Amino acid sequence: MLDIACLHALADKLERSVTDKEIEEVLRFCEENDALIRTIELSGDEKNDLYIKRFITLHQQAIDLVQAVHATMQEQLFQSTKTRKGVSQYEGVKHAK
Repeated sequence: MLDIACLHALADKLERSVTDKEIEEVLRFCEENDALIRTIELSGDEKNDLYIKRFITLHQQAIDLVQAVHATMQEQLFQSTKTRKGVSQYEGVKHAK
């Protein structure tokens, strides 16, 4: 049985991390609570299902945030690699005889 009070506390913690865009905290939270997150199912009780749906929504926002940061980092890595290759080519032409 899922402890709704525990789920509510976890949802609050996750919401703070997502709102503050603390990527490290979001990743740590998901890693520590992976087993619990994977076992969450709707209970049939309307009030409890609202808490569960809120948690699921927050978890999806956390996933979207991490994916956005990952895409940004990939783009920055691509740009720095592209710039580095451009500089190397320029120096090769500069010192050519």
